Amino acid sequence: MSNAPWLHRPIEHLRGLGERLPHALLVEGPPGWGTGRVADTLALHLVDSAAASARQVAHPDLRWIEPEAGVIRVDATRRATAFLLQTPQVARRKVAVIDNADAMNLNAANALLKTLEEPPPDSFLALATGAPARLLPTVRSRCQRVVIRPVARDALLAWLRAQGVPAALAGLLVVEYGGAPFRVLDAASTEQPPLWPLLSEAARVPRAASRFVDAQRDASLPDLAGRWLRIVCWLARQLGPSDAAAALRFADDLVTTRRIALLNAGLARAAQLRRLVSLWVEIWPLFSGAAPPTVAPPTAD
Repeated sequence: MSNAPWLHRPIEHLRGLGERLPHALLVEGPPGWGTGRVADTLALHLVDSAAASARQVAHPDLRWIEPEAGVIRVDATRRATAFLLQTPQVARRKVAVIDNADAMNLNAANALLKTLEEPPPDSFLALATGAPARLLPTVRSRCQRVVIRPVARDALLAWLRAQGVPAALAGLLVVEYGGAPFRVLDAASTEQPPLWPLLSEAARVPRAASRFVDAQRDASLPDLAGRWLRIVCWLARQLGPSDAAAALRFADDLVTTRRIALLNAGLARAAQLRRLVSLWVEIWPLFSGAAPPTVAPPTAD
C-alpha cells in the first residue's frame, strides 16, 4: 500500500495530526481506491502495532468491523461502542474501524450516534466508505472527512504496470472495474480473466453462450452485471444514435438486474444470466465492429 501514491497524502496528514486527531473520522473515496487501506494504516498506527494488517491482527485494543452477507447490523455497532468504553489494555488508546460503513442498516447507524456525540476518552472510531452519501447525515456530520482523490489515468496505468499487471490486461480491467486500482490489482493477482473476451466469444461462437453461463455460475451477479455494464457503456460511445439507444436499453436491463440481485438473495441467478446472455447475442451485431473496451479512446473511422 505504501507505494500507492494517491494514499500518501491522506495517511501522512492523519499521522501528522498527532494529539489533534479527531475521535471520529470518515475516510471516503471512490470504491476500490483504498479507503479501507487508509483506515487500516491509521488503526495500526494508533495502537503502535507493526502487524501487516489491522483486519487480521489479534490486538486487545483494536476492533475491525465489516459487512456480513452485505450488511452491518446493530449488534456489530453495539459491540464496537461497548468496546470503545473499555480501558485500553496494551496501547494508549482503543480503535474501532467500520469498513464499508455504508452497509450499516438504519439501526446500526443510529447505535453509533451517542458515541460520535460523546466519544469516550482515549478512543477513536474510523468509518471507511466508497459511498458516503449512503450514510446517515447525522453520522457524516459528526465525523471529520478524509478524502482519497483518484490520480490521472496515465499515473494509474503506470502504477498497475509497476505492480506487474501487463499493459493489455490492465487496459481491459480498468474499464471493467471503473478505474478502481485495487479491484484491478485483485483481479489480476487472482488471474481472473477479463470479461470482454468471454462476452465476445459468447456472442460469436455456437454453444459458447452456455459455456459462459456455466463458467459464471459461482460469480457474484451484482459484480458481473456491474462489470458488464461498464463495458456496454464504453462500447456505446462508438455507436450512432439509434444503435447507442439500443445498447443503453440493454445497459438499463443490467442496472435493473444488478439492483434486484442486491436486494434478493434468492434470485434465480442462472436464469437471469441466461436471459442476459440471450439479449447480448441479439444486440451483438451493434458491437461487432467496435474497438475492444480498453482505457485507450475509441479509434475514429
